[in-house]
Amino acid sequence: MFKGGSDLVYFVFGNFVLLILHSKIATCTFEEVKFMPREEQLALRDEARDMFYHAYNAYMENAYPADELMPLSCQGRYRGLTPNRGDIDESLGNFSLTLIDTLDTLVVLNDLEEFEHAVKLIIKDVNFDNDVLVSVFETNIRVVGGLLSAHILADLLQQRDGIMLWYNGELLNMAKDVGYRLLPAFNSTTGIPYSRINLRYGIKSDRIEVLRETCTACAGSMILEMAALSRLTGEPIFEEKAHKSMDELWKMRHRSSDLMGTVLNVHSGDWVRRDSGVGAGIDSYYEYCLKAYILLGDNKYLNRFNRHYNAVMKYISQGPMLLDVHMHRPHTTSRNYMDALLAFWPGLQVLKGDIKPAVETHEMLYQVMQRHTFIPEAFTTDFQVHWGNHPLRPEFLESTYFLYKATGDPYYLDVGKNALKSLQKYARVPCGYAAVNDVRTGKKEDRMDSFVLAETLKYLYLLFADKEDIPFNLDEFIFTTEGHLFPLTLSGHVNSSKIISDLEIDKSEYAMSCPNTLSLFPNDLRKPLKHMVDGMCPRRNINKRRLTASEFSAANVNHLKIIKEMGINIIALRDGRVQLLHTPTAARSNIDAEEGLMFMQEMAELSKLQASQPEPPPQIVSFPMKDETAKGGIEIINAQVGPAQFGEILKGDKVLKSAAVKFSPFNGCSDLDQFQRPILAKGIIAIIERGDCMFIDKVRRAQKFGAIAAIVVDNVPNSSASNSPMFSMSGDGTDDVKIPAVFMFSQDAQKLLKALKMNPLMEVTMREISVNNLDNEESMFQKLKVSVQEFLNKHTGLGFEKIIEESGFRAQIGPDKVRITFEQHQSSDTPIFKDKESNPQWSHIRKDLLKSILQSETKELYVPLNILRVYYKTLSGDEIHLQDSVEQAKWLLSELSKEYYSQDDDSLVKPSPASETSILANVDQLTKETRKENQVLDKVFKLEKLSLLMDSLNELQMIENEEELLKVLTKINKKGGLSIKDELIKNSDEENKDSDVKVQSEITHVPDEL
Repeated sequence: MFKGGSDLVYFVFGNFVLLILHSKIATCTFEEVKFMPREEQLALRDEARDMFYHAYNAYMENAYPADELMPLSCQGRYRGLTPNRGDIDESLGNFSLTLIDTLDTLVVLNDLEEFEHAVKLIIKDVNFDNDVLVSVFETNIRVVGGLLSAHILADLLQQRDGIMLWYNGELLNMAKDVGYRLLPAFNSTTGIPYSRINLRYGIKSDRIEVLRETCTACAGSMILEMAALSRLTGEPIFEEKAHKSMDELWKMRHRSSDLMGTVLNVHSGDWVRRDSGVGAGIDSYYEYCLKAYILLGDNKYLNRFNRHYNAVMKYISQGPMLLDVHMHRPHTTSRNYMDALLAFWPGLQVLKGDIKPAVETHEMLYQVMQRHTFIPEAFTTDFQVHWGNHPLRPEFLESTYFLYKATGDPYYLDVGKNALKSLQKYARVPCGYAAVNDVRTGKKEDRMDSFVLAETLKYLYLLFADKEDIPFNLDEFIFTTEGHLFPLTLSGHVNSSKIISDLEIDKSEYAMSCPNTLSLFPNDLRKPLKHMVDGMCPRRNINKRRLTASEFSAANVNHLKIIKEMGINIIALRDGRVQLLHTPTAARSNIDAEEGLMFMQEMAELSKLQASQPEPPPQIVSFPMKDETAKGGIEIINAQVGPAQFGEILKGDKVLKSAAVKFSPFNGCSDLDQFQRPILAKGIIAIIERGDCMFIDKVRRAQKFGAIAAIVVDNVPNSSASNSPMFSMSGDGTDDVKIPAVFMFSQDAQKLLKALKMNPLMEVTMREISVNNLDNEESMFQKLKVSVQEFLNKHTGLGFEKIIEESGFRAQIGPDKVRITFEQHQSSDTPIFKDKESNPQWSHIRKDLLKSILQSETKELYVPLNILRVYYKTLSGDEIHLQDSVEQAKWLLSELSKEYYSQDDDSLVKPSPASETSILANVDQLTKETRKENQVLDKVFKLEKLSLLMDSLNELQMIENEEELLKVLTKINKKGGLSIKDELIKNSDEENKDSDVKVQSEITHVPDEL
């Protein structure tokens, strides 16, 4: 059976449910990665360069000295002059942001002439004394970082090549000016910087004081730029403030999970948002923990990064996906979508040296890009668009560049080529490159952020460029989060003090990993994920398979161990089936994970094959059952059952008829009891309960002792063919069971066991279901009637009455009580009972019940069902029909008949002595002459004791032993006890009378005895 939607597919295969997180199941083949011709790579390099100048020239000609270019309107964006866009505008400060951010890209492209020209423009035109509120984070990474990187490269070119000899550190002085303007942001209670600051007035503005919340990435992405500023200027205050901020953030981690939240209060240090991931709000904090160690040589940052990285890989990484969790409940995901900013993570993993998950996550992101042309700002776990905006972000190209440099795999050149072509086709406009407002519609937005020139086009060019194309050695630099370049030699400058407690050695599995390009085969890592987003199936040639789906048996312990090593878990469902769930990251190794994917695919294919083949015909089990209503007669019950996947299947005209017996033990998990073996050996049908062992083991055991067929009955309460799919019992691969075996739901099984108890010699018929069989089933009207009755009983207390007759006694069963009446038989119809009752106490109780009926004007008695259940439970010896009011009523009528027609009792209707107290009824105590005042007192007394009475009745029902109950009742009779008026037993013609009607009954008992 196949069920599913567009994104989640699951198969019901025998007794297994197979979950596959794909939108389609199909056969696929993989193409080998082709090397890109040298000419094509160089052409792409030149095209990337042309793309940069198309955007750069558009900015310089139409927007400078504005912060950004608006490519659709072809004009500059100024803070306070163009319409406010909210928080996004806080990266702007009227300080020619795009040109500052782009300076070092000009050097990367070896355009030293334009670089010199741009530096002169910045020195001449840019002023930071502006009354404007800016983002501390964005100003730091874009402006401070851009100025420092340009200063370092200008100094390098001056000393190495003798150019720009006029330059005298002006950019460094400008960076220091901005640094001092940002410094007041660190004056919070915790030392964690405010998120915003006024470039002219600092944090004195009232607007600043209320901005107490900041993101983890905002507070944790200051250390590189501030430390570089300190080490280049010799003024340590910048680095000290940034170190203190990082130290405070480290203290705020969740101590058991080592995860961080995304938003915090800079004064209290409390988390405002406890979502933990690697995307928006936290991304560059992780990046700067690792890069601070690389740039500054401070081991505490490596230790912190490793602790965080272990936590991310343990809780957030779900195969190739990275899902946000609650930092304090790391096993619980906090949202069902991912954001585009996490695309930086594979690049950071390359820097860490953990190449395998980097390849996998990058491949997932690439497929998302292929599906939607660009990676949307947010996409769901089934790769649908959650937020369709795409501002031409650089993170994916950044990771593509680092993966290519680490592996040399030409596959990543093709990835870059596709990204380049998408930008050219869907984002290029006459005046630069426009952001995509919605990837689903392709609508453009009048926006070109500074990072398009500073990062996106920089990484795209570097991907296709040779080392010789870059005028300096990139291996001697590290990229900041904004793509700016800081030299590794900064670690040789003034080094800040280290915190000894943080210098412990991290021995985790991720602590000392590094790539080995000689043994890296990224294509093999990508193959299992090939077309993951499009739902195509993964395949890989594995020389020797340990286990295939067709060989698998859930009863084989070794098989269970193998699939666990593949990352496949088995979850038992409530209806008895099991669910196979594959988690590749839980596999023992990458090879095992791939074999697990193949195993799951084979299971799906087997299920599809099974669904395409004709299913075994449903079987039917028929048996006679006495009609429980007053009509009498025999009713034929036809129960639809599911044939097993082993043994003989009855088809066509083949019919099996025989007596049946309950297997002992009932679960069929051990050998048959000695006394039952001769019975089963005569060739009858064994009835076995589900549970505790394999289905086939139960049937195999029944066959061993001579059964000609087996009916396995469900142990799940109230299961039926109407509310559950037909159940087909699976085997274990051994073809040694020859007898037919079927599975019967619990509702039909109750009827079968009841009928078997009423008539142990009844004949049970098993055969294939046919149209004729269906004609014998209950009519639609009868089914509707039963459904309506069940609804009325449950929700209104009303329902159809069932009527039972026995030797002149008649019982009408209502929803909460039984009405018993009596009509004297003619002498010729009078049955004769020889009472063999051995319990005189029960006989005395029956006499009292009969007196209540016979001395009533209408010859009737009302017995609550809970009272009837107490008697039946303790006196009948039957455990099967404890919830069957019909069976209990029949038993009571039989007992009353025995008492009434018994030959040993000629004084049945004689009045009892005045001193004798009735247990359930005493109609002599209150008569028509009872004064009205006493009636009122009795009513009040009854209300006061009603709760005590109900408690006593509940305790009565809990008494299991017959002798114990009768002993208690006898003591009650002797002591007289406490009278509690109640209308548990009364005349039907008095039910609707006014409140002054006489009370017809009295229950007398001692609560302490109960």
